[in-house]
Amino acid sequence: MDIIDIKIKDQFNQIRAGKAYIKHVAAQQQHLAICQQVEHIVVDDEILLPSTELLFESIATSHIYRIIED
Repeated sequence: MDIIDIKIKDQFNQIRAGKAYIKHVAAQQQHLAICQQVEHIVVDDEILLPSTELLFESIATSHIYRIIED
């Protein structure tokens, strides 16, 4: 599994840094958006899994994140 640095934005428009773990199968499919390749992200040592809307909800802070693509 590959790990990349990402930028994420929460529902309050605050931008933060995080780590994304990319699926091996998806890593070979470069035409997919980054958010479609992510297995999970890590923010403040908390592992967040994607929802069907490709959002990531923190149980600890109740923040909802989305990946920002440059």
